[in-house]
Amino acid sequence: MAMLDPNVLNPYVLLDPAVAPFLGVIITSVSVVASLLISRYFFRSYTFSGFGYLLGLPVGFAFLGASFVFEMAGVLYIANPILHPAFFWIQMSLQSEALALIALSYYYRNSSGGPGQLMGRNILVTALPLMMVTIPFIVPTAALVAEPYFNYAGLADLSFYMRIFNVAVIAYIFRTTIVSLVRAANIKLLYVPAAFALLWLEQYSLIIAYFDNSVMAFVGSAAARLAGLALFAYIMHSVSSRRKMEIEARKAT
Repeated sequence: MAMLDPNVLNPYVLLDPAVAPFLGVIITSVSVVASLLISRYFFRSYTFSGFGYLLGLPVGFAFLGASFVFEMAGVLYIANPILHPAFFWIQMSLQSEALALIALSYYYRNSSGGPGQLMGRNILVTALPLMMVTIPFIVPTAALVAEPYFNYAGLADLSFYMRIFNVAVIAYIFRTTIVSLVRAANIKLLYVPAAFALLWLEQYSLIIAYFDNSVMAFVGSAAARLAGLALFAYIMHSVSSRRKMEIEARKAT
């Protein structure tokens, strides 16, 4: 029996090779469809309201869906020594950038002024949004430039740091949504931080899998992802349906 490479890039290799591609296709298909549905609902909100800060939400969830496609591509090309790590690198960058864009929308939404007014604040507050969206591209690119031949151990370690970044970003989004929930005093908004909590749990479980290659940790991460995206899609569908009914009611009167 061949020993498992400790520098695992794609956690699907932890599963039985006979079921991994089939299970991966199901998980990826559901994840991509849910992400694109959420992106579509948010894009409608953006076009309806015209608020610029909302654009990061549909773009972010579209990037998230794309990251899942590259994750699955890594499974399908696992025997290719070039495409497998390349797809992993792209997936990792897209996922972190997606979460950063989502966080950026919440950052501007809860700021006292728009992006132009924020420029007048101190350097740290002004630079924070820029750092948030550039780290997911700068850090992986710097690692690739340093080792252009896709060193597996280096990529595995890089994935750990990027998931720490993801955990921190989602924690910020969770905190922001909780604050909005308290201000609005609307119990229905509780679903939003719950969805982000599930996405946080996905990243945390992947960090655990990084240390011990735990199959249960990976399965838990996949379940948390699907539950989080499904909950978010349900929220957006409910909000969109309610808004449509309100508009139709106004037209009728």
